[in-house]
Amino acid sequence: MAGVVIPVAKALYLCEEVDTEGGLTNLYGLFKQLRASAFPYVRDEFVVFAQLLGGLGEMTVHLDVRRAADGRLVHPSLRRTQLVQISVRLEGVLFDQPSVYLVELYCDNVWVADVSFEVLEDRP
Repeated sequence: MAGVVIPVAKALYLCEEVDTEGGLTNLYGLFKQLRASAFPYVRDEFVVFAQLLGGLGEMTVHLDVRRAADGRLVHPSLRRTQLVQISVRLEGVLFDQPSVYLVELYCDNVWVADVSFEVLEDRP
């Protein structure tokens, strides 16, 4: 797109819930690790929250979840938007094995940021 400047991600968080109240944005249940009793494991939902700075113009935004070890795409996002502060709820993410995973943020199909997290097997 002409006249577009890709923003810089100042923050990218994974959490259970986000709400806005009284002009404040509240993030609940921040995490860097998930535990699963068996694999494949489907996470019903979680939220990816990002703050972007320095962008110019309208652009698409999307998120991908990849397994870090081999770059395998495990969950492409279907939602695309052009917000400065975004919160995207990912639903039904399937993790087929314990591993480190990445949530990747793209603006106009240009990588902007990622955050890693680990999915572990919960052993008794």
